[in-house]
Amino acid sequence: MSGWNRPITTERIGADGKIWFVSDLHLGDGTPSDAFFGKDRLLMALCDTVEDEGATLVIGGDAVDFQQAWSFTRILRAHQELFATLSRLGRDGRLFYVVGNHDYDLSLYKEMLNFRVCDELIIGDDILVEHGYQYDPFIKGELVTGQVSTKVHHLVERYLDTWLRIPLGEFYTLPNRFAFWLAHKVALATWGWAAFARLLGFDASYEESMKQLDFWARSNMGDPMCIFRPIQRRLAQDKWKYIVCGHSHLPGIVPNGDRAYVNTGSWTFASSHYVVWDGKKFSCNDWISGRAIGAEYYQPLLDGTVDEKDFWQWWRENYMGLLRFREGEERLVRSRGWESYLRDYQHLSVTPAIVPTGLRSIRAVRQEEERVRETAVPATARAATPSK
Repeated sequence: MSGWNRPITTERIGADGKIWFVSDLHLGDGTPSDAFFGKDRLLMALCDTVEDEGATLVIGGDAVDFQQAWSFTRILRAHQELFATLSRLGRDGRLFYVVGNHDYDLSLYKEMLNFRVCDELIIGDDILVEHGYQYDPFIKGELVTGQVSTKVHHLVERYLDTWLRIPLGEFYTLPNRFAFWLAHKVALATWGWAAFARLLGFDASYEESMKQLDFWARSNMGDPMCIFRPIQRRLAQDKWKYIVCGHSHLPGIVPNGDRAYVNTGSWTFASSHYVVWDGKKFSCNDWISGRAIGAEYYQPLLDGTVDEKDFWQWWRENYMGLLRFREGEERLVRSRGWESYLRDYQHLSVTPAIVPTGLRSIRAVRQEEERVRETAVPATARAATPSK
């Protein structure tokens, strides 16, 4: 059954019990291009905690990366025990699944894993849970066609054995740097063509192309998928006291007067974010490091730094020639680990450094992560596991 060509569904639960939230697991086929990075045991430990507490788990969408793995059989083979653990919570009626933009086949969640699937989850009277693609200015209107480009993206990553992701400073690979350089040349060509066409009396749209590049630049600078402002506007105008989303992979709790935007982050790369509602308030943490997360990663959005720049200004401030970018070169100097979006993981500070460079491959980084996880992460993960 298609995840989108159907009526929108809503589930409701009370707000008086303890509720755990995760999202954007992006479970793949277990190969080096699987961005989940094999953290099955860590997520299973979180699920065990939820079960022991008699709490509820909400997965906020994009649990499975069908486009990366090509088939669910490959994903199931790579993560059998994790799926068994999740299914156990589902059979107990304590796992709600909120549909994400990657979730085009809901039969897996409903029929095989026994999840309670919905498009939006309302908790009590004040909390709305969505995946977050609903606020994305580009993906929300292209859910079906967007899957093609996503699959191509994964194929290119797999073929080149590298990451093509944002922010560039975290994924400072040679192909990624070339992609940003090429985007600039496309922008120049588009601007030149539009100017020439206008001289000839034709109506050529330059602005529409620049919206895409500004979206890309803004995502790179600290507003992934550009969902922050739309959510803040809805919080100010609607009845909800809290809006809980994933999609952007950027975790945090951002107050807005007596209201708040809560983002559940992701479990891709070094991330292991989760949010807990204890019946009265939200908290956000990283499972591996135990680190509490507030609004610190949203500071460039709150102080307006991101709003001041478009693609052209970002390019002028960052491009150094010869496919070198200022934010990437500076990132290499202070690098402490292979991270996605968040720049400082406590558990990596006590493990051997994993320093990414523009020539490091997915496989090399993945092998180093495996080695570090086997030697150091289990101990820190046990220490960081919340008391029951």
